[in-house]
Amino acid sequence: MLKLIIGQRSRGAAATKWSPRGVDDLAPLVQRCQRSERDAIRTLVVTLGPTMLQMVRRVLGPADPDAEDVYQEAVIGLVKALPGFRSECSTRHFGCRIATLTALKARRQRRPEREVALPDTDGDDAVDDESAAGADERDWALVARRRDILRRLLDELPDAQAEALVLHCVAGMTLEEVAAVARAPVETARSRLRMAKTALRERIARDPALSDLLEDAP
Repeated sequence: MLKLIIGQRSRGAAATKWSPRGVDDLAPLVQRCQRSERDAIRTLVVTLGPTMLQMVRRVLGPADPDAEDVYQEAVIGLVKALPGFRSECSTRHFGCRIATLTALKARRQRRPEREVALPDTDGDDAVDDESAAGADERDWALVARRRDILRRLLDELPDAQAEALVLHCVAGMTLEEVAAVARAPVETARSRLRMAKTALRERIARDPALSDLLEDAP
């Protein structure tokens, strides 16, 4: 249910495309970036930009007014982190993690009064024309509300657990990829993911209103 709601994709939306396992097509470019070649840094940012922005929007919500600012912060974080990148994972996974951590941090720093339910209506989560034409507005509002609630529940998880959940359930990384990105043993990544899912299920079960709202989620 968590994957379907937080990271739900429409039939018309393209999934994030990772490099084949064990292959990092951006490695030569990263090496140039680590030599402070400005054109290489620009090329890397342009290449990773769409995926990083997509991850920011999935964590914050696609219509979040701060998404672009958080994305820019993530890009700066990526450039600053490049000198210490030792290819423990692919470059695309590395950028995805930077974006995820930056967005999670941004969520935690917000004041409660700034949190408002925002519709999931941008291109990343948009439905195709045929389904949109027949969709009931109340149904889509309910779906948006469910996603918003589950994003907020991420704020209650420890950082490492929230990161594992987003990378696995939203970015679609395998357990081994999550472990590599987090520089942790596979069993540690597995434990974090299991605890995150258990904590969210228990949190939902304790709140009848949440249970009713999320019941039979599409």
